[in-house]
Parts: sequence; C-alpha cells; structure tokens
Amino acid sequence: MIGAYIHIPYCRTLCPYCDFCSVDIPGAVPSAYVQAVCQEILTFRHSRAVATIFFGGGTPSLVEEAGLRRIVDALRHKFRIAEDCEITIEANPDDVTAALVEGWKRVGINRVSLGVQSFDDATLRYLGRRHDAATAVRACGLVADTFDNWGMDLIFGAQPVDAWPETLEQCIAVQPKHVSAYGLTYEPETPFAARSHDAVDDETWLGLYRQAAARLAEYDHYEISNYAMAGYHCRHNLIYWRNQEYAGFGAAAYSFIDSVRARNPADIERYTAHPGLKEESICLTDREIRVETLIQHFRLREGIEKAAFARRFGCEIRPEFAAALDGLIERGLLWEDEERIAPTARGFELNNEIGLAIVG
Repeated sequence: MIGAYIHIPYCRTLCPYCDFCSVDIPGAVPSAYVQAVCQEILTFRHSRAVATIFFGGGTPSLVEEAGLRRIVDALRHKFRIAEDCEITIEANPDDVTAALVEGWKRVGINRVSLGVQSFDDATLRYLGRRHDAATAVRACGLVADTFDNWGMDLIFGAQPVDAWPETLEQCIAVQPKHVSAYGLTYEPETPFAARSHDAVDDETWLGLYRQAAARLAEYDHYEISNYAMAGYHCRHNLIYWRNQEYAGFGAAAYSFIDSVRARNPADIERYTAHPGLKEESICLTDREIRVETLIQHFRLREGIEKAAFARRFGCEIRPEFAAALDGLIERGLLWEDEERIAPTARGFELNNEIGLAIVG
C-alpha cells in the first residue's frame, strides 16, 4: 500500500516565507495542468494499491470540483484504491465556502487541512496571508460542519511573538481533530530571507514549542510538530515518517518506489509539456534506506519497533547502529526497551541531533 501525493503549484498570492514550488494565478488552476497530472497518473509505470491520497501545494483549494474529480478518477483507473482510503485536501481559509466544501465531499475527499497559520491579525499580516482571524474561524466552522476529520496548520515564531498563546487558545476553541504546529523559518531565496534578523533565538523557539505541547496536551503529540485526537492521525504523512513507498504527481513532486527516489521537474511549463518526465532518479542503497528509516521513525513518538525493522531489512538494528544509538540514549535523546527504540521529549526538541548521529 502506497500513498499518492498530488502537487498543485498555484496560489492566489505567494506567501513571503514559502519556498515550495508555486506560482500566483488570478483564477482557477489551468485545465492543461490538471490534464498533465491525469496523464502522468495513467502512464505511471508502477502498479500499487493506494492507501492515502493527498492534494498539497500551493493551494489545492483553487482546483475546481471537476478538476479534482478528473484526478481522483484517474487514480481510481490506474490503482486499486483502498475502501477506507484517506483523501486529504489542503485549503486556504479565504477560499472556503459552503459550496466548495460540499463539492469536496462529492468528489470523495474525507479529510481537510486548513492553512490557518495564526488567529492573530497582526501575525497574519506579518506572514503575508490573505485571510484575517475572523475568516479563519468561519472557515473552521464551515469545514467542521461537513467533515469529521479535519485539522489545521499553525506557525509559531512570527512577529508579534507573544500572540502565540492566543492562537493556541482559539485553536482549542474550534476543536480541530489534528494540529500541525511549525516554527517559522526564513528560507534563502524567499522574500523573508531579508527579514532573518526577526528570527527568534533558540531559547525563545524552544519556549514557544513547549507552549504548544503543553496547551495541546489533550492531543497525542505523535510526531515532532503534529498532534492528533485518537483515531485522527494523518495516515498519509505517517507513510513518509515510516519511510514507506509513495508516488508523487505534479510539478516538483517526489516518488519513492522500489528503492528509487525520483523527482519531477519544478518548472511548471516543462512538467505540463512532458508529464512523467523525471528531473532526477536516484537508486538508494540498502544502507541509505536503513539510515533514512531510522531517522524518519525517530521523528515519531512511537519510534521504531525492533521486530518490524528486522522483518523489513532482514537484520537487527543494533549490529549496525549500536554506537550511535548508545550515544543518543546516554544523552537522553532516545530510550530503548525490549520491543522498540524511540525519542524522548528531549529527543523531540533536539531531533536534528538524532539524525546527525545516525548518519554518522
């Protein structure tokens, strides 16, 4: 069972902190792009069963209902779709209307992720978002009225920094089933690169991260930046974090199947003209896959089950990684028992240190 990701590289306006593959457009997503995605799906050289479908971006909520249906139909034609397939769409709050939400339901979408980012108007202006706090609250209500399984993305560390507790309170008030809380980064080659002097220091960042963990304590803090009510974990993202196979369709999308990681062209015109063309394909060694599997699993509260690792790779974890694991356990970043190895709370906070040690 694999996950299928569909990248929609279009937005009404481009957020100044975002470094994802995206361009701004005034209207709906071009039909030529939808056609290219469908063609790539139908000519995909692998055949697998699909457990999850994820429309990400960009702004997938700009795709008209007919376009979403064409893509889902193409996936159903090419792959065997699980009966309980999780089908997620990311959406901007200012796009959400009752009619749009009903259209998603008709297409078969059963999970919605809203890009709220903040419930503070000053913070939203700083982030260059199109919506205000009231619009975000309205969007949450519209989505919650139709979908049981829905969540939101939030960003901490933006100015004004002290607005973060208010955003967490409003988040709790609207009762999403899933929350992703990310620290703001000032990426090179984005407009925000010039604002890097605004970045919070490590101590402040850690304080904001801990505020989220404390206020969202009723949720399962199952991944470094992700929280879910029981039964509402993002199954699609768990495929990534468990380093399982996935197929990516659309400009700049990645696939990982049969040990090969492949990337589509980021240039939208080139992708549309040649859907299925790979910009890069790398066959990973067994060692590289084992390393990545450990690093990804150590982003999860559950860590990795020793028996599952042995079943997947035909070998035990410790003979190859004992020195790195022992060092991380001694530093208090991992814990181990007879069944599994997993990150501690400190391991969540200093997760990059775990990756560096595993790579060696």
